[in-house]
Amino acid sequence: SSAMSYDAGVVSEAKRIAVVIRTLVHDTAVSRGLLSQLKMRDEISWLSAVAPTDTGFAGPPWMDSPLEPEFRHIPGVPAFECTFAEWWRGRVLQFNGTAIDRAWFVLSTANFDGGAHVDPVLPADYRSITREGGLKTIRINSAGDPYPDSTNPVPSALRTICTELVVSVE
Repeated sequence: SSAMSYDAGVVSEAKRIAVVIRTLVHDTAVSRGLLSQLKMRDEISWLSAVAPTDTGFAGPPWMDSPLEPEFRHIPGVPAFECTFAEWWRGRVLQFNGTAIDRAWFVLSTANFDGGAHVDPVLPADYRSITREGGLKTIRINSAGDPYPDSTNPVPSALRTICTELVVSVE
């Protein structure tokens, strides 16, 4: 599976994960995701790895420690129940005035960044976060010195979202 391949180090599987999540849950004016067609999407309890708050969620769907060299997905079974609308559109991150939600991670990757389509120009916020170190994360090296981290957190977010979806549907 893509999740197992990602866990084995094939980070590019995150793009395939994004496409599958989009196929399962994303509805548009002219198409419906598979879980909507099965009348499941809005009927089940969705589980989040991050605690919900009044304004969305308590943080992004990845683990981030200054002492670790990169972002990591949140392991384990998600514990926080919510509705699909809260899970899909609840804010997990604020970036340059934009509320980022799970839909943003999934649709940006699937629609622009090689999941299902490749656009020659990525949306500015997505490009900043994935290519330019826009989150301005600071790490601490083994000597105790801080350094900027420009790694891409989106694959870790997508892997966490994958687990949330699988556990919710099961």
